[in-house]
Amino acid sequence: MSDLTPRLYLVSPIITDVEAFAPQLAAACEVGDIAAVLLRLATSDERAAIKQVKALAPIAQNQGAAVIVAGTPVVAVRGGADGVHLTGSGSADEIEAAREALDTMKPERIVGIGGLRSKHDAMVAGEMDVDYVMFGEPLLNATLPPFSQVVERAAWWAEIFSVPCVAFAPTLEDVTPLAETGVEFVAVGEAIWSAPEGPAKAVACALGALSSAEVPQR
Repeated sequence: MSDLTPRLYLVSPIITDVEAFAPQLAAACEVGDIAAVLLRLATSDERAAIKQVKALAPIAQNQGAAVIVAGTPVVAVRGGADGVHLTGSGSADEIEAAREALDTMKPERIVGIGGLRSKHDAMVAGEMDVDYVMFGEPLLNATLPPFSQVVERAAWWAEIFSVPCVAFAPTLEDVTPLAETGVEFVAVGEAIWSAPEGPAKAVACALGALSSAEVPQR
């Protein structure tokens, strides 16, 4: 594995049962080098969300992975997470929320932005000093953008911009083409948690794909 090899970023399912998900998370994180885990919580109750993050975050953190929470900075900070993941579709409200998160979280914690509908939205996010932009991740309604669009956008970003990029792979077979765009991170979600062989073997497969990818020299 070279220094240019992308690292693995895990995206959780929408978590409704912390006790059921915890052993899956532990099995996945024990396999090898995982850069980060994005926790997506079903609850909208702030106190419950904080409690859930407190229960899950140490599982990943103890294996060296950063824990990012999809939601508000308050839940991330009080839950002991390492950062927050926001959506950035370009609306005034979301831009303001991102700026407030940056004021609250930086420089101690991570702020990433996904849900970027256009290249313009991505550039606006990148100009706000975020720690990463993400392309292709599932929305709350589980829809995904066309994979060819994600590959194109990831390659465009990696070629031009210095802000790190996370590209989401819907399947394990999609890890290699995304890694070969030159992004810093490749994210995988349901392909890990729903794998018939279990999350540990799926993570090992993803890590193998990353290490064998032909990464462009920048």
